[in-house]
Amino acid sequence: MRQLQGMDASFVALETRTSPMHIGSLLIYNPATAPGGFVRYKDILRFFESRMQLSKTMRQKLVRVPFDLDYPYWVEDKDFDLEYHVRHVALPKPGDWRQLCIQAARIFARPLDLSRPPWEFTIVEGIDNVPGVNPAAMRWSPRSTTLQSTGCPAST
Repeated sequence: MRQLQGMDASFVALETRTSPMHIGSLLIYNPATAPGGFVRYKDILRFFESRMQLSKTMRQKLVRVPFDLDYPYWVEDKDFDLEYHVRHVALPKPGDWRQLCIQAARIFARPLDLSRPPWEFTIVEGIDNVPGVNPAAMRWSPRSTTLQSTGCPAST
């Protein structure tokens, strides 16, 4: 069990339903470059599962101290469910930029569930009507405290 410190704890304290404190990115990749020319959701789950031991924080959730008298602590989530954190959605036809942006905005606007490890990864398929692009998209949305606790350079 490790305690959150200063700036990280302030992000937790400042989060509200209308002002989420997580960060996010939208990555676009071409599944044709993968072995076999495609990637299945189960392949991505296996990829995550094979690397989960590299970061304890990915399986930890934040627990607040009663009455917020001290900074929260990272504790192991005994009910960790990888399929909750790695999600899979598809855009409706025609699968254009507008629909991708609307879907991304919906996902990013939703606060992370702080009763679980504070990160989500969403695979978005069905981007079929974007000139020059025939990809799938991936949405990564960690809480900045998760990135800093894992030592990820993207957190600065």
